[in-house]
Amino acid sequence: MAGEDGASEKRKHDHANTSRKRRSDAGAIKFQKRDEYALTWMGLQYGIRLDHLQWLLGRFQGKGAARRNWVSESSARDVVRRWELGKWARHGSIRAHEPFWVWPTRVGLRKIGLPFSYRDLAATGLDDLSHLYAMNEIRLFLGDDEEATQWISERQLLHGLIRPKGKDLLHRPDAEIHWADGQIFAVEVELSLKKPSSLAENLMELLRGEEYLRLKTAYGWQVARAMSRRSRSRYDEIWYFAPRTLRKHLQRERARLVEQGDVTEQEAKRLFIRWYPLAETDEEVRQEEQEDDETLCFR
Repeated sequence: MAGEDGASEKRKHDHANTSRKRRSDAGAIKFQKRDEYALTWMGLQYGIRLDHLQWLLGRFQGKGAARRNWVSESSARDVVRRWELGKWARHGSIRAHEPFWVWPTRVGLRKIGLPFSYRDLAATGLDDLSHLYAMNEIRLFLGDDEEATQWISERQLLHGLIRPKGKDLLHRPDAEIHWADGQIFAVEVELSLKKPSSLAENLMELLRGEEYLRLKTAYGWQVARAMSRRSRSRYDEIWYFAPRTLRKHLQRERARLVEQGDVTEQEAKRLFIRWYPLAETDEEVRQEEQEDDETLCFR
């Protein structure tokens, strides 16, 4: 009888411990593969707007199915609530009448193993947010399958970059695409007008790389353009995305560099000027290609 009483007490004790453990685990936010995928993508890009998050989560769900496989807004909001409960992300409404933005916290960045400092998107300038929105849309539209391509974001390109005192840094693109065949494309988004001289120097550095910058520092840009004719940057192609008025500005500057003899026609053909907002239908893509081909006829 005493043995039975002892066994009964043990069962009660074990049950109580199990109940306590269950209660302590209740409500815990479990980190899922989808969380890792989306938070890593966001962390590399700085952050994302809710509508693009719907697209991003849909891409994970579809595993490369449709280019635009969206989840519902309510589903995306539920994911953001989970992230905030886990202290992995914050959200904020920045522009009136637009979806809110989401970005990883310090805890979130450490959770996914990214080495970046925390950046509060709520304190980011509106022009920078417009630029980030465009970059996110381009990345989502182009897609980046880890087995075939790798997207290197501006945040990755700038991480750990130190500017030596008194020296200029080579112009960095807004992103790079590394293809499986070894080719590297530079990606630029132009949403505001640059001075022709600044734009021309960006183009030259993207086309000819570190050697052009070295020569320019030593002898000035006029001499550097002549001396660097055999130099070539690491970029097989440079893609500029821009609205119509800015595309015309880019096309004129590309043509001017060729006409002056600073850039060869062959070099100019590595510069592709593409539509933003993006050309999506087959007809729009055809028009985009035709527009760029026509402006490459320099004579």
